[in-house]
Amino acid sequence: MQTLVANEPRRTTGGGARAVEVRPFSPADAGAWSAYVEGSGSATVFHRLAWSEAVERAYGHRPVHLAAWRAGRLAGILPLFLVRSAFAGRIAVSLPYATYGGIVADDAEAASALLAAARRLKGELHARYVELRHRDHSGLDLPTIDRYDTFRRRLPAEAADVPAWLPRKTRAAARKGLAGHTVETGGHLLDVVYDLYAFTLRRLGSPNYRRGLFHALRDAYGDDCVCMVVRQEGKPVAGVVSFVFRDEIVPYFSGSLPEGMKANANNVMYLKLMEHAVRRGLRWFDFNRTRCDNPGPRAFKQNHGFEPSPLAYQVVLDGGEALPNLSPGNPKFALAVRTWRLLPLWLTRRVGGWITKWIP
Repeated sequence: MQTLVANEPRRTTGGGARAVEVRPFSPADAGAWSAYVEGSGSATVFHRLAWSEAVERAYGHRPVHLAAWRAGRLAGILPLFLVRSAFAGRIAVSLPYATYGGIVADDAEAASALLAAARRLKGELHARYVELRHRDHSGLDLPTIDRYDTFRRRLPAEAADVPAWLPRKTRAAARKGLAGHTVETGGHLLDVVYDLYAFTLRRLGSPNYRRGLFHALRDAYGDDCVCMVVRQEGKPVAGVVSFVFRDEIVPYFSGSLPEGMKANANNVMYLKLMEHAVRRGLRWFDFNRTRCDNPGPRAFKQNHGFEPSPLAYQVVLDGGEALPNLSPGNPKFALAVRTWRLLPLWLTRRVGGWITKWIP
């Protein structure tokens, strides 16, 4: 992974042994960074360097990560990418194509030092803004984007207990779907899931990510990338790519065909994914983010017993400047969404890979 080369002295806050020093990430820091992410309760699967490596490989965005040090030990991290967007100009994002990111720090002093360094970096890079996709409230005094919720729930201790752990109607739908479907798990299914995902994104009117991102993530995460496909009479009708981090699984990319949706294939898929997670020894299921104005996915997750928690995305802006809304829910994109749904799938798959370079 390339790194930003600092052209100025390192910045410090505080004094004495408690002083915090912020400097650009370098390859020599990789071991300390990985250990810090694994040991921090605030870090997420996206803070692993695997995500950054895959984003750089698939899209070529420039990583400009920052690390805060105190007395020779890491005290905080900020994974950050410079993105040149045709829609928003030069922006810095933590993290592209991820639902979580932002600052992870031992304490307020280290977090403030990283924020100050990000402000300086914004100016050096001539970036329009810095977006910090915090999952939890950071305590930093920054404008907040209140556009998304996330859904997390603790799994039962035994796989056999998962059906009873689900609400009655969802359990019944999954049981009904099990009669007509088979489920397969394995890394060899990655492209099958990608095709289902690209089909679904076209149906929803949203551009898809590049196939290369899927492959780069599987290569970077290894066994912590879980691919699952549901088949109906041998035909793939639903699929999901999930990522494992510590004791949690995060279903991230998914797709399904209309016939699968009608036959409860999605209910079957998530029931089996939850059982798979429990058998693997995982304790948390992160159903990921959903836009607040998108009632269908919200209802699906709540019908599985998950309740929404607001995401604490924050931005570093110049005074008075408004943050561009690149969400598919933006009314300005309504015509583009309708047009996208009418285009042939082979075209949306190809063009979507280019558009998403500009919408991280």
